[in-house]
Amino acid sequence: MEFALWEKGLLLLLLAATAAVAVREVAPKLKYVVAGAPDRVRTDQLVSRLGRTIREVLFQTRVISGRPVVGTLHAVVFIGFLCFALETIDHFAEPLGLHLLVGLFGDGVQRFKSVLAVVAVLVMIGISGLFIRRFFMPSISPDPRSWTSGLVAIMIFLLIASYLYGLDETAPGQRLNWWLHALLIMGFVPLILHSKHFHIIVGPINVFLRNQRLGQHLPLDLEAIAAAEEDTSLGLESLADIPWKMRLDFLSCVECKRCTDQCPAANSGQELNPREFILAGRSSMGQEGSFIGSVISETALGQCTSCGACENICPVGIEHTQLLIGAKRAQAMAIGQGMVADDFLQKVERHGNPLGGSRAARKQLLQDLGIPIYEPGATDYLLWLGCVATYNEESRGSVAALVHLLRQANVSFGVLEEESCSGHHSRRQGEEFQFQTLAGENMERFSSQGITRILSSCPHCLHTFSREYPTLDESFVVETTHHSELLAQLLQAGSLPQKDGDGRTVTYHDPCYLGRYEQVYEPPRDVIAASGGRFAELPRSRARSFCCGGGAAGFAMTHEGEGTRVDQKRKQEIADSGAQVLVTGCPECKMMLGGAAPETLDIAEYLAGDASL
Repeated sequence: MEFALWEKGLLLLLLAATAAVAVREVAPKLKYVVAGAPDRVRTDQLVSRLGRTIREVLFQTRVISGRPVVGTLHAVVFIGFLCFALETIDHFAEPLGLHLLVGLFGDGVQRFKSVLAVVAVLVMIGISGLFIRRFFMPSISPDPRSWTSGLVAIMIFLLIASYLYGLDETAPGQRLNWWLHALLIMGFVPLILHSKHFHIIVGPINVFLRNQRLGQHLPLDLEAIAAAEEDTSLGLESLADIPWKMRLDFLSCVECKRCTDQCPAANSGQELNPREFILAGRSSMGQEGSFIGSVISETALGQCTSCGACENICPVGIEHTQLLIGAKRAQAMAIGQGMVADDFLQKVERHGNPLGGSRAARKQLLQDLGIPIYEPGATDYLLWLGCVATYNEESRGSVAALVHLLRQANVSFGVLEEESCSGHHSRRQGEEFQFQTLAGENMERFSSQGITRILSSCPHCLHTFSREYPTLDESFVVETTHHSELLAQLLQAGSLPQKDGDGRTVTYHDPCYLGRYEQVYEPPRDVIAASGGRFAELPRSRARSFCCGGGAAGFAMTHEGEGTRVDQKRKQEIADSGAQVLVTGCPECKMMLGGAAPETLDIAEYLAGDASL
């Protein structure tokens, strides 16, 4: 197609105007992001980060896994967007006498266009499906009133239609069609940059910069803060304290509502809504004021169980847990009000555990069960009991069963004479000073005893020992093993006998910190299988497991406000499954979910059966 001089001039003018609009839209957003302070190194482990970005962005793995049907439609549209990149450049180069596709493919241009035509048809199907879902199926649409989504869908459909029409060079109105195609492309720029569709640009960057693991929290440098001559931020006190990655999170949100759909508090009718506090953060751009109140309320903040479900499912790398921990640190250490676990923290301070248990009670437990004391150089595993297993009377059977199985398998184990809380829940409540004090005491005990291998039934403690203590002291390295992992190994090795089931239906509840945080899914199921259970999965399991409500000190707090307790929601789900036995791998989960099934057992209790009684 030949273009007149005025057409070339008009095109260049329109492209310049489009570029000016792009600069006007992007500049304030870029200024907002770079104004934030850094929170950590985010360009380390390049190979791993690049691999993750390729998987999650190019192949859309996280998008598809969260919602298979809708995710596949989205993936088709996204892949089409990538495939049309060369054609788009060639389209605007044509009036200037440049032919990119001919230079790249030579005589194969027509074959390329034929393949692109197939992709175009698939994109039309995909965008039509997404449009129908959003505007004609409001019950399952995350935001049915988003006019920009509708406009983008219509523009994509017209863009593809104009491309397919242009393939027939003999069809009438080709020049008009060419300009329509060009104007649609240029019209995308302000629409994308001024709406949630900005995630197309920043989402891939955010995925690359995301932490390597879920809930990768770094400690506050308390010594530096104490020595500082000027006031230093203690968490997210004000909007000015928002780090640059979190600002990028706000701009990356695609408003898909997957985080809220997975949030146990939101599912229970409570105020906490992950999507809404991320969007509130976006709305606060350029404003001043306190973080709590502007981005998230005190009530909503207190409802978070730190289960990580929101962050784990986000397709664009948003780190919800960093925001929640930062806000709670401000509550506990700077603002000094709004805390929902004051009694919990005070008991830890006074007694070394949140249940207010005495040393005498722990000593009596060790005597009753004949649990040996750890001997440096002679004992293989330090058996870490944890607060709930030690001081909750209902957990005694779990401890007795585990001790029985370890003896039966001739495993060398022992406990510390004194054991303080790991500090896990203190950190989740923002009490960083208490956490670091407890961590320091425990690491000193471990070091003095030469302990390098820890076995425990508490996923919270194990996560804290293996993931968070090393951030305080890089030289601290221990091998942490959940008791379900060791029991599965012992069964496989023949050190423990398998048994026949009793015919009852058994289900398993995945603890958040064992599953989502530590990726331990199979060992508990292997133990149940070896125990002869007739196993049935819960509707929400593995990475999509529904929290028991005990996280972030929830097991020690009473529920107030709107909605139901998270544990009641999970209990109803378990009861509806018809399971006769509920098995779990966390003492807090067992305590929270007791009564959900006719019998609730720890994985060790289920394997040991009546033998440990």
